[in-house]
Amino acid sequence: MTLGDLLRRAVGRLSKVRAVSPERQRAAAWRAAFEAGLLNVPQDVRDPRAWDNFWRNQIEFGGDQGLADMMASDATLPELLTRRGSQTILCAGNGLSDEALSLALLGFQVTALDISAVPAQVFAFMFRSPDHPVHRIPGFRIGNDNTVTVACDGPIDPELCPPMHRSADQAPKGGGALAFVTGDLIDPDVCPGPFDVVIERRTVQLFPQHEHTTALHRLSERLAERGVFVSQEHQGGWRPGEPRTHHAEAWLKSRGFVLESEAKGDQRDSAPRLAYLMFTSG
Repeated sequence: MTLGDLLRRAVGRLSKVRAVSPERQRAAAWRAAFEAGLLNVPQDVRDPRAWDNFWRNQIEFGGDQGLADMMASDATLPELLTRRGSQTILCAGNGLSDEALSLALLGFQVTALDISAVPAQVFAFMFRSPDHPVHRIPGFRIGNDNTVTVACDGPIDPELCPPMHRSADQAPKGGGALAFVTGDLIDPDVCPGPFDVVIERRTVQLFPQHEHTTALHRLSERLAERGVFVSQEHQGGWRPGEPRTHHAEAWLKSRGFVLESEAKGDQRDSAPRLAYLMFTSG
């Protein structure tokens, strides 16, 4: 079965009315896949084929990407990046997240990097579908290389855009672009930058503990001299009131990054190197 067949099958399941509700069918399929280990993150996080299988299973059985995007959504982040004059963004390990598209529709020049080729294929399939909402955005174009550009001059209807990072103060607009790259973030020749912003969400933490420093070093190398490093750590077992420290905090501070949470005065906007660290749980 090709990826296109898989996507059409998944979309078809959502549109058909059956005796058993689609929601119940999806829940049962997801539970069976989860119990079989089909939705587990690959043990070797640098194995592209294992990630291909992971994302195909997420598409087939339904994953938590929508929930993950909702939990990571932060309307203040695009405003901060705009104030700092940031333009270019690398979303490392973007997977099937809508974040890269959301940022492109907010006017940024975005590169979505993933070790699996499946996410890029999925987005290209969706964006080439004439029924996708992006085709109602003035100036939306997708090139032969699947690079997306948004050439309109004015504001974009927010309802045509993903909800991630949506804010009344930061309306979607033209001028953004989105490119997809398949490669290993550890390879310095892949998306070498420099980028004004590097975002990694729940990616570095998947590496073996002894490789965390290497992954952080490779990502920070891609930053421009004046850059923002965004890192999200998911601690599923954390409960309010318990202490927690972001896995990248000490390393970033030792490299001269100012933590956004500790910034004083205008440091959030003026610090040459800013680390924007966040947690999710549950």
